[in-house]
Amino acid sequence: MERQHILDVLSGTLDPNPQIRKQAENELTKFESQPGFTLYCLDLCVDESVSLSQRSSAAVFFKNRVAIYWNSNSSSSILEPEREQIKVKLIESLIKAHNDNHIRPQLSTSVKLILDKGEWVLNEQILSLLNSTSNQVHVYTGLLLLLEVVRSLKYTTTDQSRAPLNLYVDQTFPILEKLAPELINRDDYQSGEMLYFILKIFKFVTLMGMPYYLANTNNLSNWISIHLMVVQKPTPQSVLELDPSDRVLDRRVKCNKWGFGNLQRFYYKFATPKSQFATPEFVDFFTKNYAPEILKVYFGVVEKWGSGTWVSEPALYNLITFIERCIIYDSWSLIQPHFTTLLRHLLFPCLCQRDLELYETDPEEYIRRFFDINRETSTADVAAVDVLFVIAHHRFEEVNNILTLLNDIFNKFTEDQSLENALKAEGGLRILGSISPSLYREESPLKPQVDQIIDGFIVPLLTGKYEFLRARACETISLFDYKYNDKNVLSRVFQGVFENFKNNESLPIQIEAANALKVLIADPLVSDAIRAEVPQIVQKLMSLSKEFELDMLSEIMEYFVEFFPDELQPFAREMGQSLCQQFVQIATEIIEITNSGGTNDAITDKEYQGIAVINTMITMAVTIPKVDFDEVFFPAIEFVVQNAAINFLAEAMELLDSLILNKKQVTQQAWAMFQQILESFGTYAGEYFDYYNSIFEDVILYGFRGLNSQSPQVHALQTVLHELLESQIDYGEQGTFELIEYLTITLREINSDFALVLKTFREQDLSPYYVLKVFLASLYANPAAALQTTESFGETVRLLEIWYNLTPMLEKVYGLRLQIAALISLLTAQNLPNTLTGFLPQLSEKLAQTIGRLPEAISKKAKLNSDEYLGSEDSEFDDDEAFRNTPMDYVDIAPFFAQRLQQLQQVDASRYELVMTNLKSNIDVLTGALQYSDDSKSH
Repeated sequence: MERQHILDVLSGTLDPNPQIRKQAENELTKFESQPGFTLYCLDLCVDESVSLSQRSSAAVFFKNRVAIYWNSNSSSSILEPEREQIKVKLIESLIKAHNDNHIRPQLSTSVKLILDKGEWVLNEQILSLLNSTSNQVHVYTGLLLLLEVVRSLKYTTTDQSRAPLNLYVDQTFPILEKLAPELINRDDYQSGEMLYFILKIFKFVTLMGMPYYLANTNNLSNWISIHLMVVQKPTPQSVLELDPSDRVLDRRVKCNKWGFGNLQRFYYKFATPKSQFATPEFVDFFTKNYAPEILKVYFGVVEKWGSGTWVSEPALYNLITFIERCIIYDSWSLIQPHFTTLLRHLLFPCLCQRDLELYETDPEEYIRRFFDINRETSTADVAAVDVLFVIAHHRFEEVNNILTLLNDIFNKFTEDQSLENALKAEGGLRILGSISPSLYREESPLKPQVDQIIDGFIVPLLTGKYEFLRARACETISLFDYKYNDKNVLSRVFQGVFENFKNNESLPIQIEAANALKVLIADPLVSDAIRAEVPQIVQKLMSLSKEFELDMLSEIMEYFVEFFPDELQPFAREMGQSLCQQFVQIATEIIEITNSGGTNDAITDKEYQGIAVINTMITMAVTIPKVDFDEVFFPAIEFVVQNAAINFLAEAMELLDSLILNKKQVTQQAWAMFQQILESFGTYAGEYFDYYNSIFEDVILYGFRGLNSQSPQVHALQTVLHELLESQIDYGEQGTFELIEYLTITLREINSDFALVLKTFREQDLSPYYVLKVFLASLYANPAAALQTTESFGETVRLLEIWYNLTPMLEKVYGLRLQIAALISLLTAQNLPNTLTGFLPQLSEKLAQTIGRLPEAISKKAKLNSDEYLGSEDSEFDDDEAFRNTPMDYVDIAPFFAQRLQQLQQVDASRYELVMTNLKSNIDVLTGALQYSDDSKSH
C-alpha cells in the first residue's frame, strides 16, 4: 500500500465532484480486502504530518469499518489479530487525539461500536488511566472510555446483564468521588468537560436501575453532594461573555444542566411512589433526608436568579421539573410554605418574554416557540406551564393565590399600559391558560365564576395596541374548552376573536384567533353567526397554510371541514385540489431536502405540515361524501406510493380507504392504484404491509365479488400474500391470514391459500385464532375441499378442538355468522371423513346455540352504532366490525340454511334426522334469528 496514493484517495472522498468522490470510495473498497488496512487508517488518524481533512476522512473510514466489519462473516472482515492490535492502538490514539474535536468523536464512537459487540472488557485500562492523577490527559481519556462503556450498558435491566455495569461502578466511583470536587473548583474548559463526562456517567448508570454501589446511603450522599456543588457553581466569567446561543453549548454550562437534570431524573425514577424502580422505604428515605437539602439549595439558586444571576434554560427546566415532582407527592409539604414566592418570583417571570424581537423578525418561528402546545423543548416556560397545571389539578387550594396574582397583574396593566406591564400581562394570560382546565371542571367550586374570569381578565386584552398580547388573549380563549353560561360574555369573546381573525397584518393574531374560533364554534350562537362566512374563513386558512409551514393551520382547517361540511360542499372540489397540490409540493420538497443532505429539523417540520394537510383531505372525504374526490385526491396517493414516501404512507392509505368506502365500489382510478400498490411489494411495501390491510379488505369486499381466483386482480393479490407467508422475514401473518379469510368467503373457493396457512401454522408459533377463522371460512366455501386439506395435514381434530376452545372470541356478529355458515356447510356436506361423523350431534347442538346468541350480538352492535354511543368512553364492545363491512354482510344465511337442509333431506335422510335432533324443537325461532341477522346486515 503506497502511503501517498492512500492519502490522495482519502482526499478524494471529500471532493465536491461526485465522480471523483465515487471513484475514491471505490478505491477504498479495494483496499479493504488487504489485512492491516483498518489499523493503518487508525494510525493515519493521529499522524500530525497528515492534513486535517485526510485525518478526518481516515477517522470516518475507520469508524465505518469497525461498524460494519468487526467480527463479520464478510470477506472484508477485520480479522482477530488485527482486532487485538486495534484495541491497544485505539486507546493510545484517543490519548493523542484527546484535544482534537474532529478525530476524537470518531474514535470514541468506534470504542462504543466494539463494546456493543460485547468484545471488550476495559476495567483494567480505565482504572490505570483514572489513577494516573499526575497526567490529566490520561484521566481525561479514562473518563471518556468509562463514558462509552456505561453508554453501551445503559439499557441493561436484569441482575445478570447489569453485573458488568455494577463492577465498573464499584471500581471507578470511589475515584470519581475524589476527582469531581477538584474539577468543580476549576474553571478551565477541559476540567469542565471532564466533569461533564462524570455527570453523564452518573446519568447512564442510573438510567435503568440503581447500581448496588449507590444503594449504600453514604455513597449516595456523596453523589447528591457532588450534584449540589455543581448546581451552585457560578458560571465562569469567560462563559458569561459569550453570546447566549453559544453559551448554552459550552460543556461547563452543560454541567450545570446535568447537575439539575440528574437530580430530577433520579428523584422521579427512584423516589416517587408510582415508579417501577421505587420502593416505599427509599421513597420515604429520600423525601426525609435528601429532598429538603436539595430544595434548600434550589431555593437559593432561584433567589440568585431573581437577582440577575444567569441560569441556562435547560437548567431552569430541570430545576422547575424537580419542584413539579415534589408538588404531586409527599414532598409538597416542603414546597407549600414557599409556593407563593415561587409563583411570583420563579414561575411568573419564566412566563414573561424579555423582548419581542422574534415576534417582529420571524412571526412564524415565534408561533412555534411560544404557542405550539406540541413543542417538546426543555425550556423554563414549558416547565412553568406544567407546574401550574399540576398545582391546579393536585393542589386546587392554591388556585386562589394564583387568581390573586392575576388580579394584581391585570389591574396594574389597566392602570399603566406600558410595554413592561404588557409583557407581564401576557405572562398572566399564560398562567390563566395553564390552570384553565381545573377552573371549569365539574367539581370546581370556581366553575360558576369562569364566565366572569374570562370577561374580566381576557376580553379586555382581545383589543388594544399590543399585537402580541391580543394573540396571547386569543390563544387563552382557545384553552377554555368550556360551555359559556352567560351568552353576553360569549358574544363579547366571539366578537373580539373574530375581529382579530380578520386582522391581516399579524400572523400570530390570525392563527391564534382561528384556533380560538375552532373551540367557540361548538356553541350554536357562534356557529350560526359565522356559518355564512365559513368558506371565506377556510379559504384564508388555506392561503396561510401555503405561505407558512405551520401544521396547526391544517389542523384548524380540518376541524372547520368536519364541523361545516354542508357549507363547504359547493367549494369542496376546489379546496381539495388546492390541498392535494400543496401536499405534493411539500412531499416533493422533503425528497429534495433528503437528497441534498438537509437537516432533520427541516424535514420534520415539513412532515408535520404534510401529515396535517393529508389529514384534512381525509376529513373532507369522510364528512363530505356527496362530492366525488377520486380525481381530486388520487394524485397525492399516487405520489406517496410511487416515491415510497413512507412517512405519509399510513395517511395516504387511510385516504384511499375513505374514498373507496364512500362509494362502496372500486373505481377505475382505485383499480389503477391497487395495481401500483401491488407492484410496490417488489421493492419496499412488504415491510409496511399493515398499512395496506384496509385497502386490500376494501378491494376484496367491493371489487372481487363476482370474480374468481383466475381473475388477474385476484391472482395478483394472492401472489403477494403467498410471497409474504413464504418469506423468511416476519411481515406479520395475522393480517395475511385475515385477507385470505376474506378472499375465501368472497370467492367461495379454496385453493392453495388454505394449505399454505396450515403449513405456516405448523412451522411457526402462531396464534390459532386467525388460523381458525381461515378454517371456518374454508368450511363455508367448500367443506369437502377444506376437510380434505386438513386431513392431509392431520389437523382436523386439532382445529375442531381449537374452535371449541376459542368460541368465546367469536361472539360478535361477524364471528357468529361465520361459525353458523361453517356449521351449516359442514353438517350438510357430503362424504364427511370418519374423524367427523362422531361429532355431528355436538356440531348440531353448537349450531343451535350459536344461532341463539345472534340477536344479543346484533343488539350490542346496533348500540355501538347508535348516536348516543358514539363518542362515549364505553369500549366494552368497541371493534372495527361495528363500523366496517365484512364478507359475511354479503351472505344471506337464512336461505342458505333452508336450501342446504332441504338438499340434505333429499340425499341423506338419516343424517338429516341426526342434524335436526337439536334443531327441530325450535326451528322457527332459529330460522327467525337467521332472517333477523340477514335483515340487520350493514351493506
